Amino acid sequence: MSATATKIRKPIMMAPSQIKLVENLSKKASQQEKRTVSFAEIVRRAVDAYELSGNDDEELLNSLLDEIIQTTEETVREVRKLNQKLDQK
Repeated sequence: MSATATKIRKPIMMAPSQIKLVENLSKKASQQEKRTVSFAEIVRRAVDAYELSGNDDEELLNSLLDEIIQTTEETVREVRKLNQKLDQK
């Protein structure tokens, strides 16, 4: 999200431990970047990171599932061939 993008205020419920974590992350980021990094900015960054990684994970999972389906189908075909050979004996 660009710094000039329109933003909408949205109250959210968070556990106290999550609030403390975001506050700590905000302080660390502010020190590292030598500028104020707000609580909301940390939440926005987390959402952006989650969104980016979520797409990669989904693509990876779909690829793995396709591979599993293909190898399972091949295995079933081979087992059927072996069963036919055994039946002929």
